[in-house]
Amino acid sequence: MIRGRSPWARLTTVILVACLAATGCGDWWLRITEVSGTIRIDGKPAKGVQVVFQPLDTSRPRALAQTDKDGVFRLGRQGPGNRQGAASGKYRVQLLTDTDSPNAVIIPPEYNVKTTLEFDVVPGKANVFDVDVKMKK
Repeated sequence: MIRGRSPWARLTTVILVACLAATGCGDWWLRITEVSGTIRIDGKPAKGVQVVFQPLDTSRPRALAQTDKDGVFRLGRQGPGNRQGAASGKYRVQLLTDTDSPNAVIIPPEYNVKTTLEFDVVPGKANVFDVDVKMKK
């Protein structure tokens, strides 16, 4: 028995914990899952592309990565802590480049500002997001 606490304080604590457990509130951080992939442009590795996973559930943090020289990325979660991956759930995915750079490739809007890309991060599954951007000619 806990001493120094009133029965009402104990009851309130039990009810609060039960409500959080029942609704799943605040437990997204327990389900951070690794996400990786490769971004290509017309079949070639896309170096330096920002990969942004915007959650459809706005209570969850977004996740970001930048592709390496081989077009490969691993997501990192934006928010408290330093965990790699993304919270489970559905995301809208944007591919962005530094348009101020003279060598930057301009990615078509359907991959960035008007993205049609979506991905569902599932715990316990290999979450691999590969995209080959098709440039308009």
